[in-house]
Amino acid sequence: MKKRYLLIATAWLLQTASWFLPAVKGFLGSRLDHGIAGWEVFLAETCALRPCADASADPWYGTAISAAGVITTVLFVFASPWIVWRASRKIRRAAAFVAGGAFVVNSQWYLFYAPVRSDLGVGYFLWCSSFCLFAIGLFILAGSKSEFESRQRSYNDPAGRNGSGHCGDATMPRDIPVGSSRR
Repeated sequence: MKKRYLLIATAWLLQTASWFLPAVKGFLGSRLDHGIAGWEVFLAETCALRPCADASADPWYGTAISAAGVITTVLFVFASPWIVWRASRKIRRAAAFVAGGAFVVNSQWYLFYAPVRSDLGVGYFLWCSSFCLFAIGLFILAGSKSEFESRQRSYNDPAGRNGSGHCGDATMPRDIPVGSSRR
């Protein structure tokens, strides 16, 4: 497996593991729970985007971080396979910037929002690092030609890189106009 796909596969593996490992030890300061799995934290954070029974006591930036985390996770889970296997290089590059931005935004939990940083569990760090690895893998993937692009170029350009790619370019000198009597 090539390095670019290995990074992306590792990002997918980290994202998957983060759903089942404890993302929060206690609930940000509460010692009642020993660990809340990532999927439970995800469901709780969706209250930033949908009405829930309990009113949120989060300040506006906590709600914004929660909403961003939910949106980036949904995009990662559902859009990343299409981006890796079907998207153009331009879209992959744009997605790499989005994944890098998601890593920065999701790091805000650790940097600014969590009152006790030691309450963030291994699931949080795996979740956050999956965005970073995915961004790096997409940057590498966007910078290289895929096997399909390589095969298409060799099929369309059998004479090699000789100008416009037409077969006639390899046998006809460029300084003689087409249709002249000199050949």
